[in-house]
Amino acid sequence: MLKHLSEVQDLIDLYEFMEDEDLAQAMELALNVIAKPDIPVSAARNALAMMQGYSLKFRMQAATYTYVHVGKAGTVENVKKNVYFAMAEQCHEMAQTLKYLAREQFGS
Repeated sequence: MLKHLSEVQDLIDLYEFMEDEDLAQAMELALNVIAKPDIPVSAARNALAMMQGYSLKFRMQAATYTYVHVGKAGTVENVKKNVYFAMAEQCHEMAQTLKYLAREQFGS
């Protein structure tokens, strides 16, 4: 139980550090899918589109912190760049998983 609470606190800390509502919404969507992975096809398709959209947005934000708001290692800008790159990748992976689930439910 304490480990689970610690993980939730880590997400809260990340949200407070990043100050990005879209990042919070992407994390919430992912947690909802984790909590209830047997989701209907229509919900999976909606979540897939949202996750792929978040992936694009976070990739563009990472690029902004790579080329425009450049920060040295350990600076806020550098940490945000790394978080955005990681979130872009994970949202893309979640979208791919949701695509697979939607196909499986249709029997394709």
